[in-house]
Amino acid sequence: MVFILYFFACLGLAAAASEPEPGNYQHQSFLKNDDPFQQNFVATTVFGRRLIDAELAEPLALLPPRFSSRKFDDDYPYEGIGTFAHLEYVECTESKFDIGIVGHPFDLGVSYRPGARFGPNGGRNGARRLSPAAGWDMDHNGVNPFRSWAKVVDCGDIYNTPFDKLVAIHELERGMKALGKQTPQNTSAADAVRLIAIGGDHTITLPILRALHSTWGRVAVLHFDSHLDTWDPKQLGGGLTRHAEVNHGTMLHIAHEEGLLSNHSNMHLGSRSSLFDEHYDLNNDLRCGFSYIRARALDQMGVDKVVQKIIETVGTEYVYLSVDIDVLDPAFAPATGTIEPGGWTTRELLAIIKGLSDAKLPIIGSDVVEFTPIYDNAAETTGIAVSQIILEILHWMVHVPVKKPQA
Repeated sequence: MVFILYFFACLGLAAAASEPEPGNYQHQSFLKNDDPFQQNFVATTVFGRRLIDAELAEPLALLPPRFSSRKFDDDYPYEGIGTFAHLEYVECTESKFDIGIVGHPFDLGVSYRPGARFGPNGGRNGARRLSPAAGWDMDHNGVNPFRSWAKVVDCGDIYNTPFDKLVAIHELERGMKALGKQTPQNTSAADAVRLIAIGGDHTITLPILRALHSTWGRVAVLHFDSHLDTWDPKQLGGGLTRHAEVNHGTMLHIAHEEGLLSNHSNMHLGSRSSLFDEHYDLNNDLRCGFSYIRARALDQMGVDKVVQKIIETVGTEYVYLSVDIDVLDPAFAPATGTIEPGGWTTRELLAIIKGLSDAKLPIIGSDVVEFTPIYDNAAETTGIAVSQIILEILHWMVHVPVKKPQA
């Protein structure tokens, strides 16, 4: 007990010894920097409000703002009408534009999980965070594709009946033809409008290619997909009826039979699916004018060699880009109809598309398909990936204006 009292007494003496003498107390300032710029900068921030006025240099020189204040208007990510990236919605058959986003709410061609008819709405929801007012891109040398030479608009959706597959396909083709006939706004850069379609299941590529053929002729299809989609209708669907033979796994076979595709410049990218036959499916795929880079090949080749292989294969052909969201691994795009593990990452896909843009391949149209929002997660992982892929394609179209072939 005596020891404890002695201990506290010593503490008291130490505290008294450390206390400054009257008149010698020095206040510790927040700023120990004689640089007036640094002092004035802090003074203009929220932190400067904690400082005592007497401690600031006189006269106080406030720093002017370096940029004009931004008017958000309807550009808050969670406000406004649900167009893609807050773009202007226009009646595209009655207006001039250069690049249009158009929905294809169709899923009558699926063979597994349905629901892709809601993909256009889901893709637009995923693009809420994008905006022309904040569109300058670090990965594209500061280019804002919404405010470059091209007028970019949201054309809404093309109506198609949910009751008859063949009728719906013809309605989609007719809608794309009507849009494709429009005169672009900036004819000095490009003399034909271009469209990015949001699917919808992959069947929609067939009516789109039919609609483009009168303008562009045969095109090289770059088909990012885990599946081949060149299956003979006898292999997928049985080929028993006209309705059964047209689906999201046969549309490229039919496109070849109709003379819509290049004879030798088409490619499957990210392929990894099972086949129905040991030899027939791949032999038929080759007959349809396709070669392929399997998903696992990216590990050995790397992005740059994949891009170079595509460039060599396409040559000087016009390019149609078709992206099935299941080219991505389910970790990055779980919300799709026919899911296949072992796919590419979102970053790898975006890097490949940018590489094709940097090579200035002439892209004349595109679709992003097979997004089925009901299977997405609370974070909207797939919807956001879809919107970012569309943005990357838009960058490509803006970077590479295209003129129609000479008659």
